[in-house]
Amino acid sequence: MIDCTTWKVTQKAHCLRFVEGSLINRACSVYNIDMNIVPIFVPHEGCRTRCTFCNEYSATGVRKLPDMEEVLSTVKRYRGYFRNPDETELAFYGGTFTGTGQQQVYLDVAEELVQKGLIKGIRFSTSPEQISEEMIGLLNSTSISFVELGVQSFDDDLLKSCRRNHGSREVYEAADRLRSNGIAFGIHLMTGLPGDTEEKDIYSTLEAIRVGASSVRIHPLVVLKGSLLEGEYLHRRFAPQGLEESIEIVWKMYLLLLLADVKVSRVGICIYGKQIENVVAGPFHPAFGELVRDRLMLEVIRRCCKGRDRYALELDRKYRRWFTGHKKAVLESASGEGISIGFCDDGEDIDIPLYMKLIGEEILGEAYAKT
Repeated sequence: MIDCTTWKVTQKAHCLRFVEGSLINRACSVYNIDMNIVPIFVPHEGCRTRCTFCNEYSATGVRKLPDMEEVLSTVKRYRGYFRNPDETELAFYGGTFTGTGQQQVYLDVAEELVQKGLIKGIRFSTSPEQISEEMIGLLNSTSISFVELGVQSFDDDLLKSCRRNHGSREVYEAADRLRSNGIAFGIHLMTGLPGDTEEKDIYSTLEAIRVGASSVRIHPLVVLKGSLLEGEYLHRRFAPQGLEESIEIVWKMYLLLLLADVKVSRVGICIYGKQIENVVAGPFHPAFGELVRDRLMLEVIRRCCKGRDRYALELDRKYRRWFTGHKKAVLESASGEGISIGFCDDGEDIDIPLYMKLIGEEILGEAYAKT
């Protein structure tokens, strides 16, 4: 629930920090393609328990931890792909980073790569309860450039039902420690968890903004082979969201983050190749992020036509990229609502940032009205 106190202190979201010039560019892509990140997957490394929704072996296809030679060869290979290899960062994904055991070995190797100039920084993901004062000391003594907190939700009941090792209190404490020490951090949110609602997801989005996350990654829950939820699903004790239901929630979260000037690092779970076969059920789509953006653009079109006598738009050609959509999804959805969209030279202008701001304010107003 969003209480009045939370609403008042969420001015960063409520005022929307609206920056017209950069908003269009931020919304242009729902995938973080402008960062030189080398991914190293360490599935379940450091995890003390298994969350009900998780099976990183199924999601990544990685069955064993990489050795040091593999880390080095991966860095060199990716540097060859990047246009600006001097900006390369090494990221350890999966598991829960604790800075001990095998992870300390990885950290030592990464530090050597920093000293050699092969990477400029180190990223990792961890659970919020791991961000202790001792961990902060470790981070300050290394070349850690970014920490992603696996938050999933700010709702304690949801976290408990998923067997997370933390509650919302640990999230706030971790964010405060990182922020106070000048360590950039992002937050990973999930939708569609058992017992989840749109209200809870909007609340989590606003809290991610409020605690100072510089980026947020969102993906809806999908049932993975080998996860505890697979059994619940097969025994009909859990039903994941459908694709359309999921999109209807995530596009609102996506918009609020854009308007608050928080980078959306990814929308949709990252699964490729044969690992897609490990998705048992749920709202998986290889272009999920694009579908979310298309849904937002459809809402912009609806607002543009609201109060008009005519439902035929002849837009300037520069808007084609926005209002065509994945496999013409925006055009077809609009047509189904009686809205015709065409593109031509010297066509009509449409103030996308203004409409996005108005839509965002309405979403916030609805959230406040429910408290």
